[in-house]
Amino acid sequence: MLMDRIKNGLLIFDGLIFDMRRILQSDLVLNEPLPWPLYDEDGNLLFREGYVLSIPRHINALLARGAYAPEPPPDPSQQPTLALPECAVAVPTSDPVFIRADRLAMTLKRLHAHLQAATLKTELRPVILGLAHGILDACDEDADALLAALHLDRQHPYLVIQQLLGATLVEMAARELGLAESDRLSLACAALTRDLSLLPVQAQLDQQAGALTPQQAALVRSHPDRSAALLAEMGVTDALWLELVRQHHERFDGSGYPRGLSGDAILPGARLLAIADSYAAMVTPRPNRAGQFPRDALKALFLDRVRLYDDPLVQLSIKTLTMHPPGTLVRLANGEFAVVRSRQKLNESIDLWSLYDSSGMPILRPQYRDSTDPAHDITGSLRVEDCRSAALVLKRLWMQS
Repeated sequence: MLMDRIKNGLLIFDGLIFDMRRILQSDLVLNEPLPWPLYDEDGNLLFREGYVLSIPRHINALLARGAYAPEPPPDPSQQPTLALPECAVAVPTSDPVFIRADRLAMTLKRLHAHLQAATLKTELRPVILGLAHGILDACDEDADALLAALHLDRQHPYLVIQQLLGATLVEMAARELGLAESDRLSLACAALTRDLSLLPVQAQLDQQAGALTPQQAALVRSHPDRSAALLAEMGVTDALWLELVRQHHERFDGSGYPRGLSGDAILPGARLLAIADSYAAMVTPRPNRAGQFPRDALKALFLDRVRLYDDPLVQLSIKTLTMHPPGTLVRLANGEFAVVRSRQKLNESIDLWSLYDSSGMPILRPQYRDSTDPAHDITGSLRVEDCRSAALVLKRLWMQS
């Protein structure tokens, strides 16, 4: 046989070994040539390089079945994150931010797997700093694309997206506050590691439909302190980073945990992280529950802005995200389904792009819709699952150079 089954990410072809990876929705663009050949898990060629995929349902079936592409040869200047030196950027910055979001998620997912298997062969701090720099750079270049990618992602585990989205919101709000880059890095690092000690039980918690057992509740209430302790054991010495992790579940009225701190006893950065953590947890779906719509999550934060959170920081976070953050899927008055491409600026209309016409048929190329037209009033919210057949055309909106 010329080909053997793909095992451990390798394809054996005529005696040669190729690194392979399973493709994701973010790797494909409808009606554009494939940049590489695609294989099934048995090593059989499915499509040659240059083939044009043009039917969304065929692509959805392909993704469900599993398709693999050869990895490009390693670039010495852009080694995988787990081997990067301190402060290196996590992913190649030449890629559009929407694509880099997926690479950030893949890196964090791999890191979680290494930590659970105790196979991490480098220091943790440089890896997290690399991810944090990747988030800061992506926010600097195209924060709307990063927000959209994370709001729309359904490929990666809950904890991966929840932490990346929380880190993104923290970074965006911290910029608005004018914080120094060193403090913003500490905030982003804390956002990426705040639940480190929950990794061994996270999959179980994600699946569990009933209430937490007393033992699980104790693990959850102690996880901020335990996560900070793990970070310290792994060589993290940044005092701000560690204290932010310890305090990220404290609440303004003293009802939080693990220490029941209140008001000014909570670090300003931890108050901001609490808001970002709560928002990301609400909107990110888990196997045991759907995510909330962004607008509903922001309303919930607003209602609790005095009791649980720092009121000015809640209002800053809402202003930063806007009530319809990028990637929000909505129903229009004329029956069309649309997506918000960018955050609404003061005195400007919402940046709406229609994905489905009023009969429910997908539109091959998203069409701009003037939100000041009553026919384009937003009448409801939609879930990503309602728009699966538009997943590949969606990314075009954030792939412009």
